[in-house]
Amino acid sequence: MAENAKAATLIVVAHPEDVVRLFSSVAEGAELAVVTEDGGAGRELEAVGRALGARGTHLLLSPSEVGPWCRERRARGDLRVFTHSPQEDAPLHREVALLVSRVFERLWVPATGARPSVCTVLDDAAFQRKLGLLNALYRERPDGAQGGACTDPLRDGPGLEAFTEVRSGDVVRALSLTKPEIFSELADPWGFAGSTYEGERFALTAKVLEPLRHATPSPRRVVDVGACEGMMTEHLLSLFPQATIQAVESEPRFVARLRERLGGNARVRIVEASAEDVALEADLVLLAEVLYYLSDDASRDLLDRLRASHLLTSYGGGFGGQVHAALAERGWRALHSAILPGRIEPVDGARSPLLVRRAGTEIRLWERT
Repeated sequence: MAENAKAATLIVVAHPEDVVRLFSSVAEGAELAVVTEDGGAGRELEAVGRALGARGTHLLLSPSEVGPWCRERRARGDLRVFTHSPQEDAPLHREVALLVSRVFERLWVPATGARPSVCTVLDDAAFQRKLGLLNALYRERPDGAQGGACTDPLRDGPGLEAFTEVRSGDVVRALSLTKPEIFSELADPWGFAGSTYEGERFALTAKVLEPLRHATPSPRRVVDVGACEGMMTEHLLSLFPQATIQAVESEPRFVARLRERLGGNARVRIVEASAEDVALEADLVLLAEVLYYLSDDASRDLLDRLRASHLLTSYGGGFGGQVHAALAERGWRALHSAILPGRIEPVDGARSPLLVRRAGTEIRLWERT
């Protein structure tokens, strides 16, 4: 933080108490902005700003105001920007982190699930001031979280404030790996290219498919459902050199990158469509890490429509158990499997200070009985 210590400080959070809980040690001289539909929060924010020595306070009454407001501040010059961690639990906190990351390339966030870059232990006077402010804020909103307040401040360790510097891509990847939304704005949002976990998943998939490679006849038609940017499709081209691959992907930005990667390959047919809208008839269908994103009804319909000789799945935990049971009920038999244990690693698989737990999976090859 020393290298840009002379830059003005901007703090953008969801509620006035977030400034106090998480950023009291960096609030002096800063511009404070909160994003809340509660118009009455302005008075609270002003009180927080005065107590912490902020330069100014701003109430943004909708997330849609975050981008324009941040871009206007960015145009004024260099800033040290603080906001929520994408790994916090509250949905509005994560949304604010994402919106701010779309404007600023470098951010400082609380070191939640991260390697801290800097830590501050509050002295007694600063701690008592922080505690008094929190109590005043919660006294005015005794219904706590039901009124839009954040979680119990004691769980955040109010006597220690730790931050880590991240890049905008770190924020997107952290959200991609921990939330059900798909963030296609960033290339390789799941960090496939750098992750040792994903590298081992590709290798285990090849191992599970090995018997099928040497079968007579070997698969000639393969459908890769949820092909994303084509990394697994490339592996399939090597594993089955006689096969044509139908790569199915519905997200337009992923489709564009898929076409850049494999659009010139005569053995690849790229289909821009949802898995719910394509025929699943082939020698081999890959249905790996896809069903998470479908409703229960859509998943059942998809499994009912499978008309393949073989099927590959990759799911773990309780969800994997449900998928395996549903396939067995429909007459599928597991031929080969391999388990990949979960692990903790950087969100980009390499050097990001934000950490994530990749949950682990069981890769199974099925045939219709």
